[in-house]
Amino acid sequence: MKKLCLILAGLIVLLSGCVKDWLDLEPKSEVSADVLFETPEGFSIALNGIYTSLSSTTLYGAELTHGFVDVLGRCYDLKNTQYDPLKNYDYVSNGMEQRINSIWALAYSTIANCNGLLEEMNKKDATFFKPHERARLEGEVLSLRAMLYFDLLRLYAPAPAVQDAAAIPYYTELTHVPRPEKRTSEILQLLIADLTRSKALQKEFDTRPTARRDFHEFRFRFNDDETFFGYGKRGFRMGYFATTALLSRVALYAGDDRLAYDNAMEVINDKTADNEATISFTPATVIDVNVYDRLLSDDLIFALYRIKFEEEFNKVIFLLPNTSPIFGSDLNSDYRKKCYLTADGRQLMKFDMEQEREGFITSAIPLFRLSELYHIAAEALYDTDPEGALALLNTLRAKRGCTVPLSSIASKSAFEDAIINDARREFVGEGKLFFLYKRLNKTILDEYGGNQALTDKFVLPVTER
Repeated sequence: MKKLCLILAGLIVLLSGCVKDWLDLEPKSEVSADVLFETPEGFSIALNGIYTSLSSTTLYGAELTHGFVDVLGRCYDLKNTQYDPLKNYDYVSNGMEQRINSIWALAYSTIANCNGLLEEMNKKDATFFKPHERARLEGEVLSLRAMLYFDLLRLYAPAPAVQDAAAIPYYTELTHVPRPEKRTSEILQLLIADLTRSKALQKEFDTRPTARRDFHEFRFRFNDDETFFGYGKRGFRMGYFATTALLSRVALYAGDDRLAYDNAMEVINDKTADNEATISFTPATVIDVNVYDRLLSDDLIFALYRIKFEEEFNKVIFLLPNTSPIFGSDLNSDYRKKCYLTADGRQLMKFDMEQEREGFITSAIPLFRLSELYHIAAEALYDTDPEGALALLNTLRAKRGCTVPLSSIASKSAFEDAIINDARREFVGEGKLFFLYKRLNKTILDEYGGNQALTDKFVLPVTER
């Protein structure tokens, strides 16, 4: 707890020292914290600093996506790599302990920055911000804080299916006083409350007809201006649709199937004023080597931005095992095999793109996809409507090019296995597999074709709390 106390006391960049101006793609200036919050723009700059922290390699720029967490999910062939100790879930050797502590430390310092920004907002009167601006900013901060807490919970505490134990400290304000650990169920309810509030704050801004149209067409575009915080770039912001997706994810973890299903289907069914799906899938007509982006980015709901993300990803060769058994009879039809992997299925190429064709999407770090909401809705629906659940999963499979629908699945456990199989195709490189195995308390398919029963290894140790 001493380490965390030092983080909260000494690393609050919003309240002391200088804050970099992350408003532009390439930060060029520094702003004194004393004057930063004199204008609404200063709050936007500070919030962009939080997004930049999230996109660091210690968090979602590597370790919590294609790095450490996907290694834990056995997505790669681990021979002779920097992650070798994780073949045996050795969390101490070869720098693993330092990686684990660093994730914890940076996540909590970023949470502290979220809390500091919320406190500064509360000091301003009702006329300080423009219409929608305060609600939008507060909603984003609440959702980002919830996302961090949720992933800390998923990494450093047992899954609810195993034990409702004392988990992690939970802070909603800046303080030098360490807080006691709360139980997993308590934290999940706090997160659900914050995300519900965030949805209410952001709904009016993000669900306007023009906002839906812009989200559908421009959420990851940079062709009209070079500002990161542009209103038309809501795919890079933790807005209403991303918050709804996160609430669906948290609710499923908490065992609230109805809440999970309702929020997943809200995004799935959302329409623009022209009755188009607000978020859809990359269509078959553009799955061509001269047209598609390997990321299949049409269905991305929320992504972080890191200008050197692709360059850093390409410094490592990520080799995949078990491609043939994972794709099975869909090996030659599933778009994910063609787009995400090399022709032989051995190397991950999802983030290796051509900027001439795909523009700044090469710098996107995917965190929420429409496909995950199909998984969530299907799993949440199975107990009451197994055929409806199967229809949802088959709809997703068809959107990804699979030509043969799955037939009736007789048990919930077998249906969960079908979702895991689809997730292994869909989310490789995005940090989802380990958390899925953990939530369901399932054995993990390893690179040798065997199954790893992790038990207590699902919980990461923190030696410097």
